[in-house]
Amino acid sequence: MIAMKRAVIFTHYDKQNIIDDYVIFYLKALKEIADELVFVSCNFVKNKQDIENIATKIIDETHSEYDFGSYKRGYLYLKERLNEFDELVFVNDSCYGPFFPLKNIFDEMDKKDCDFWGITKNVFGYRKGSFKFFVKRPHIQSYFISFKKNVFTSKIFDDFMQSITTQKQKREIISKYEIGLSELLYNNGFKCSTYIKAFENINNPAILKWRQLIIDYKMPLLKCSVPRLHNRRLTTAEGWEKIIPSEYPKDLIENNIKRLNLGKKNKNSCSAETKRKFFDFIADKPFLIKKIIMKIVFLVFPFIKD
Repeated sequence: MIAMKRAVIFTHYDKQNIIDDYVIFYLKALKEIADELVFVSCNFVKNKQDIENIATKIIDETHSEYDFGSYKRGYLYLKERLNEFDELVFVNDSCYGPFFPLKNIFDEMDKKDCDFWGITKNVFGYRKGSFKFFVKRPHIQSYFISFKKNVFTSKIFDDFMQSITTQKQKREIISKYEIGLSELLYNNGFKCSTYIKAFENINNPAILKWRQLIIDYKMPLLKCSVPRLHNRRLTTAEGWEKIIPSEYPKDLIENNIKRLNLGKKNKNSCSAETKRKFFDFIADKPFLIKKIIMKIVFLVFPFIKD
């Protein structure tokens, strides 16, 4: 098999403008599968010297276009040389990991008949328009998405990247860019695939089914929002330390949570087993039923949350 030449654009945000050690670990892993690694932060970072020997290009400048604005800046930096590469990969810093070698994942996905792929797919998303409501809008989750040359050298892709601008609300970013990119590619005949084909009938499986994905499907990443306890109403982070493979230095996660002063659990929360059973039960329910049950349960039994 001919080795693929890859460019990776890694986007970063940190409220203290620091490149955390878990990010450096992730970048080193990406470097093993990338011929070019472009690091883009939406603010000036304090310790860029820590990655000067890892990233081939560091772009840190203030902008308010979130991850897709950083993807755009990395893309524009590479634009005149895109023909040199076989694959373009977008990755952001919203995950801890990887827990397993990325090379194995890329080797497997290289065999797939697809034009773009990701680690996981989300079938649901915000509907188009002003009403905040979930409908079926299948899309590759943009924390890790890879494009083949016929995609990233197309005018369709270029027009999309050039169109990225500041949006007023996060849900507009998700709708227009994360979901919008997959829909644009689908509608123009490009084929997609996913590394993990599981729980595709569930909204945001990377969060709601994070535990099962790691244990049963060798999910290489864990969304940072889980152990940081940003998803108390969606899942339980209880016991994440035991789920992550021992090969990964877990102190990277612990130190990051401590630095950000996050991850403080509810002192009155119930047992780990009860929480896991409840959230697993809830995850499989249709959106509206799930919302109603969760609202009632959290009102009457607030201790069910982390």
